[in-house]
Amino acid sequence: MILSKTAITALLSATAILSAAPALAQATSPVFAAFATVCAAPAADFSAVRSAADAHGWGETDTKADANMPGVTIADKITRSSTADKTGLVMSAWHGATKTGVKVSDCTVHVAKSDFGPLKDEAAAWLAFTAQETTPKKAIYRFTDTGGAHHALAAGEYDAAAGGAGMQILTVSADANGTVLDLMMIKK
Repeated sequence: MILSKTAITALLSATAILSAAPALAQATSPVFAAFATVCAAPAADFSAVRSAADAHGWGETDTKADANMPGVTIADKITRSSTADKTGLVMSAWHGATKTGVKVSDCTVHVAKSDFGPLKDEAAAWLAFTAQETTPKKAIYRFTDTGGAHHALAAGEYDAAAGGAGMQILTVSADANGTVLDLMMIKK
């Protein structure tokens, strides 16, 4: 049997997603897999996000990047769009630093016409812990990667995580147009 180029590309994409984030195998939606591929697997690292978006066919869009954080000078930003399972996705990413040299990067995927609950549940399954903060329309997960696994952070661990592998903050929130998945990395 000879596989078509499309079948080979799909197989390689699935393999890359599963090998980059073993816990992602539990997250079955193509939407969350798309977010994980461009934002989560690269841990919001700007150049890796750009490379992942390019490698997986995310195209240019006229949407402006959500690049605004008080005290952070933005160095670069991009926006891209794609679809997953007939669902429109718009990704924006940026990176910058504070005056004291703290590096901040962010990768956001806006998911059109999607339900918040299932994406929040997939985020919890991918991380293997529940949100530290939750409301009916928002869930916030703070973590670091230790030994290839996600480690939930308590408030007293934020500074040490930022000084080590980096503190990651995943926010899943509902908005009028769908759901927003936002991953921020803070490193000292």
